[in-house]
Amino acid sequence: MSEGILIKIPEMLREEADLYVESGYFENRSELIREAIREFLDKLEKDRQGVAIDMYRKGKISLGRAAEISGVGFEKMKAILAERGIPINRGPESLSELQGEYSAAKDL
Repeated sequence: MSEGILIKIPEMLREEADLYVESGYFENRSELIREAIREFLDKLEKDRQGVAIDMYRKGKISLGRAAEISGVGFEKMKAILAERGIPINRGPESLSELQGEYSAAKDL
């Protein structure tokens, strides 16, 4: 059984919500609020994913960290990046490149 939540909203928002209920878009305020929360959480997820993709593309975070920020698994993150045409960083291609990355990391 779910637990109820009591919230207070400003009169203007309540009046606007009631217009949607009265016109039949929603059965009641609770349905409107549930849908608003779902939409908001979906938007947050997309925003987090966008931030993670941008940071990964700029080389600021790893693929694993991008997946963590996005709230998806490693393989799913690889698929998301591939869908957007963003190449997956497979790591250094030579010993000298690895040594350069190591030196740069050491200086941080």
